[in-house]
Amino acid sequence: MSVHPIDFRINPHVFSTPELEQVFEEEAVFQRWLDFEAALATVQGQLGIIPADAAEEIRCKAKLECLDIAGIQEGYGKSRNSVMPLLGGLRRACVNGYGEFVHFGATTQDVLDTGEILALRNVLAILYRDLRQLEEICLNLAGEHRETPMAARTHGQQALPTTFGLKVTVWLGEIRRHIERLKNLYLTINCGQLGGAVATMAALGPQAEQVAEGTLKMLGLEHDPASWHTSRDKIAELSSVFTMLVMTLAKIANEIFQLQKTEIGELLEPPPGGALASSTMPHKQNPVICQRVVALSRHVRALNATVMESMGHEHERDPRCLWAEWLAIPELSIYTGTCLQYMLDVLSGLTVRSDKMLENLYRQKDMITSEWLTFQLSDTMGKMKALEKVHSLSGVTQKTGVSMKEAVLADSETGHLFSSEELSLLEKPERYSGHAVSIVDKIMRRIAEQRKVDPAKLSGRVKGVEFL
Repeated sequence: MSVHPIDFRINPHVFSTPELEQVFEEEAVFQRWLDFEAALATVQGQLGIIPADAAEEIRCKAKLECLDIAGIQEGYGKSRNSVMPLLGGLRRACVNGYGEFVHFGATTQDVLDTGEILALRNVLAILYRDLRQLEEICLNLAGEHRETPMAARTHGQQALPTTFGLKVTVWLGEIRRHIERLKNLYLTINCGQLGGAVATMAALGPQAEQVAEGTLKMLGLEHDPASWHTSRDKIAELSSVFTMLVMTLAKIANEIFQLQKTEIGELLEPPPGGALASSTMPHKQNPVICQRVVALSRHVRALNATVMESMGHEHERDPRCLWAEWLAIPELSIYTGTCLQYMLDVLSGLTVRSDKMLENLYRQKDMITSEWLTFQLSDTMGKMKALEKVHSLSGVTQKTGVSMKEAVLADSETGHLFSSEELSLLEKPERYSGHAVSIVDKIMRRIAEQRKVDPAKLSGRVKGVEFL
């Protein structure tokens, strides 16, 4: 029975991706917990803390397919502990009483926290891969449209001429910073948990440090002697970075949504493969994917707030905070990856209507280059007086319908200052894009250099051993 859109099977993957579903599916979660138990037993066996045969038996049986799932499910019907029924299944699967050495000296939170980090490491690798692909798409888009003129808009209204390539480089800047954040974050969170009941490692015995370091190293994780049972700042940092990433994607999606409006028509989200976009109005091409990204961003922000609040632990353990975080992280991760996958689809198939961009640039005739005129007049009458004069001339053009050029030449105060040829730029607003093209080129070169030193994929190193 599926009750959440993430789990839907008839209409799947609307708010999720198959890859991220696999990271957080129940079987994968349980197997990560079993991997922790296998690593713990293996190290304890190597150090002589538990019998070597027991360690080998636990390692061999710590696989979900080796366990009695029905018995584990029955155990969860009677227990409120997150891992005890699973561990009971592992104990029963072990022969010769070796199951008694399962979970020797660890606590439930050690298992769940380390499992969460193993999952998040996979999520970061997926996001990094997809974000670099999005960056490449945007680089191509910026290069192709470095000179494509369009109207820049401020306060929701036409402001000055710009180029579409320059708009895309703004997106690129944020994408590149998110890539750097993901690289740093991968190293920040690559730390597991093995502190025991209250982070003293008392039950792990005199070789506790060796046990903890060895166990986590086997999982590709670092060990910090200072337990983070109640220090959730690294998880909160990850949540914040994911939220910032999603807000960048939502901003791009909203820009496409706005520029796809019928009255503007400058960009078009790629249409669905032959399917109707509207149930009753076949002439419409609705920006459905961009709308989904914006909708998901609202949920991500709410989930981020939950993770932030979960930093407020009491004492040495506070399950009220822990469960709030543990519940939020899978959804937060899945929604982040889904937004990224959606924007890959949108930007790789985006229709750029340069003809509409140019048409809209001329919508206000030559008033969109009023800034240029203001600074031309500043040489003779000063900046503020020139500003007032051009504002007055704009009113004339709006009231009478004459062009700005005609208004300037007909005005007693300004008409003698220019020839018709000297005002020709007013009639060619696409020529007033400042240094837009050179800025685009500079940003593209910088990002191309940064991409050269990016790792092909995110991986971690623990004392010389590399883990993917």
